[in-house]
Amino acid sequence: MSQTISLTTIILCGGAGTRLWPLSRKALPKQFAALLPGGSLFQGAVRRALALGSRVMVAANEGQSSVSAEQLAALGVREYGSMVEPVGRNTAPAIALACMALDPGEVVLVAPSDHLIRGLPEYLAAATRGTELAKQGRIVTFGIAPAYAETGYGYIEADGEAVRSFKEKPDAETAARYVASGRYYWNSGMFCFMAGTFLSELERYAPEVYAACKAAYERAPEKAPLRPAAEDMAAIPSISVDYAVMEKSGLVSCVPCPSSMGWSDLGSYDALYGELCPQNGDGGSVEGQRSDSGGQSSACVGSPEPVLVASNGSLVYASGRRVVLVGVEDLVVVDTPDALLVARRGDTQSVKDAVEALKALDPGLL
Repeated sequence: MSQTISLTTIILCGGAGTRLWPLSRKALPKQFAALLPGGSLFQGAVRRALALGSRVMVAANEGQSSVSAEQLAALGVREYGSMVEPVGRNTAPAIALACMALDPGEVVLVAPSDHLIRGLPEYLAAATRGTELAKQGRIVTFGIAPAYAETGYGYIEADGEAVRSFKEKPDAETAARYVASGRYYWNSGMFCFMAGTFLSELERYAPEVYAACKAAYERAPEKAPLRPAAEDMAAIPSISVDYAVMEKSGLVSCVPCPSSMGWSDLGSYDALYGELCPQNGDGGSVEGQRSDSGGQSSACVGSPEPVLVASNGSLVYASGRRVVLVGVEDLVVVDTPDALLVARRGDTQSVKDAVEALKALDPGLL
């Protein structure tokens, strides 16, 4: 399915994906890693932009810019815009600088590079509606109908397309209340607006951020690709687009998206297990997973093929050595050439704590 919409998709490539170490590292963060069959998450974002008939603009740091160029070339994409950040300053400055390189009337779709979206028709429908609202001068956020009470996402309270409030990541009890109410959506981190509208609202609600971005843009030694000077970039306050604009602007609308859009930010190995190893209606296995006799299914990725003996409900990534599990369940085993991760499923948010420990012990592994 494809549609033609006159817009530019800004693909944000920031983030290190520390909860997915050792598959995700500074040199190859999760958006560029081979986490799932069919290419990287970044390439998925590019494919969705192409399906919309959109131009592509990539906002990335120096190292990510090189990797993104390689992965774009692998898709046959030769013409695209690029903004290279010498210093990361969060999402609001990245979006602002990219918008300054566009015509004020250009419709912009902001898409994180590290999200998974399985339902392309639903995505295209949501983007189409977002574009319609953007052309009316609205700043659009996309809310995902929650499939369960997730504590790792922010929420949007909305009445139809009217936004009532933004909520930080809740505790389990609050998340359950949000889902039960039917008024709350997961905050997807995707946005749509005209470039000039966003910049005007940024100037109104975060004038110091706007001024610093404008100075960095005007003094940038290169405009194609846009490459601000390091000292100018460092002078920009670090702030998210939610805090800078979305939670303050009176122009914000929400496009509700069905859970069938299959959106996930793949923020942990537990989320990856859920994508690789869903259960069908009779509790059996489906494509992409391996079943153990009489037990819960396990997901195995890589080669050589792992061997599972009386072992259920585990996620295994192999990269060169054969992994053998005997008499265990609900594990995450990630074997890479220089590091081995073993964790209990359900505790994988704590992988970020292991990364913190490695910063002092063995930073080269990061």
